[in-house]
Amino acid sequence: MPAPDTTPTVAVVFLLPACNMDCSFCVTEDDFESIDPSRLDALLAALAIGGTRTVIFGGGEPFLWKGDLLAAADRAHELGLLVQVGTNGTRLPDGFETLGQIDRWVLPIESTDPTIHDSMRVHRSSHHARILDRLERLGRARREVTLSTVLAQPNTPGLVELGRWIRAYHGRHRNVHAWHLYRFLPLGRGGTRHREELEIPPADYDRAAQAVLEMDLPFRVFRRSDMYHSATVDFFWQENGRILRGGDTLAQRADTSPI
Repeated sequence: MPAPDTTPTVAVVFLLPACNMDCSFCVTEDDFESIDPSRLDALLAALAIGGTRTVIFGGGEPFLWKGDLLAAADRAHELGLLVQVGTNGTRLPDGFETLGQIDRWVLPIESTDPTIHDSMRVHRSSHHARILDRLERLGRARREVTLSTVLAQPNTPGLVELGRWIRAYHGRHRNVHAWHLYRFLPLGRGGTRHREELEIPPADYDRAAQAVLEMDLPFRVFRRSDMYHSATVDFFWQENGRILRGGDTLAQRADTSPI
């Protein structure tokens, strides 16, 4: 597999569409495939040759992938890539906080209020409690984390309060690498169904994100008003047996280029 003509600094690889949760805002589509391990290996090699520095394994839920995720992370390390895993935190292996294959964990937190968080991230038990447990274990192990929040109608009013909580968490553990603030998009299997109850005007997103930036938090805060468009991040997945790329395609479902 040749290296892409323009290789992103960060490559997000959707290993599979399947997930064990039913989040109200989920932007994932069901019409792509689980990546074949051999194709993933070739993709990682192409990205490394092209100059990508970081790979993020995502999904769906990456720990549901039928391949060996930790072996894939080892391979990425061999190629000189920094490895992150974007996970909902519910299917982590025993001792996850000690795994050397994963350099950084990407975990979601939508609110300090468990009721609001759990109404957005639907799981058979309290997902909010699960995330707090995961974060505490990673914090005690001094493992680096990136946090993500989707700004929607239920949780935007409490965003500054969440920022205060994250600042206090970081103060205890010094392990927060960044906080990403995503604007809800009415896409995918969740977002298209819940647009009316979740969507906020762009101006509301901008105000809430600006209020967080003015907190001068001791870690990087990224405004992600459109999660699929970035100068440094691109997306890869498998469809009809081929690895495809392109944030524009994920947003528009058109003009995808194979590599």
